[in-house]
Amino acid sequence: EPSTPPAKPVARPKGAWNDPPMLKKKTVTIPPVAAQKITTPVVGPVKTVDLDPYSPANYPAQEPGFQQPYNPNSYPAAPAEPAPVPAPVEKPPVPDHYLPMLSALESATNDCKNVSQNPTHRRKLEEVTVKLEALKDKLRYDAVSGTVVESLNQIAGALHVKDYNTALYYHSHIAQTANFSEVGSFLPGIKVLLQIGAQLHAVHHY
Repeated sequence: EPSTPPAKPVARPKGAWNDPPMLKKKTVTIPPVAAQKITTPVVGPVKTVDLDPYSPANYPAQEPGFQQPYNPNSYPAAPAEPAPVPAPVEKPPVPDHYLPMLSALESATNDCKNVSQNPTHRRKLEEVTVKLEALKDKLRYDAVSGTVVESLNQIAGALHVKDYNTALYYHSHIAQTANFSEVGSFLPGIKVLLQIGAQLHAVHHY
C-alpha cells in the first residue's frame, strides 16, 4: 500500500490577538555616592570592644569625687561595747570585839604552816585560810549568833595555851547546837585546823 505522508505542523501566527503583551524590563540607574572625606583627625588610640560581659573595660570608670549612694547593709556593724566591769564592793571592817578571836585562829593556822612540811597538811591549811575569810565576812555583818561567838571565843582561849582537846570540845558543841546554814561556811575549816594542830603538837611539842 502506498505510504501516507506525515502531516505538516500548523504554523501559528506571531502576535496573536489573545496573547498578553510582552513586559519590558526597566533599568534604573543609581548614581554613585562619593565617599565623604574625613577632615577631623582621629586623636588617641582606637578603642576596642571587649566581648566579655564581666570585663572591667565595659564599665565606665568613676569620676573623681563620685560617691556611691549610702547603703547601710554594705558597712559592717560596729562591735558591741563591752559591758562595764562592776566596781568591787567595799567590805566594812570587822568589829573590834571579834578581832582577838580571829587573831587566835589565824596565828594557830600560821604556826601549823610553819611546822608541817606535809603537802597534804599544807593544802588543807590553805583551805582553812579560805574558811576563815568566810567567818570574817559573817562577822562584818554580825551574821553569827551570840552563842556561837561565845563558843568561838572559848576555842580561841584554848588555842593560846595549845589545849587542842578543849578547843575540839567547843567545836563539837557548836556543830551540835548551831544551825548549819549559819556555821557551815567556816566551821569545817576550824575542825581541820584543830585536828592538824593536835597532831603537830603531839609530835613537835611546839
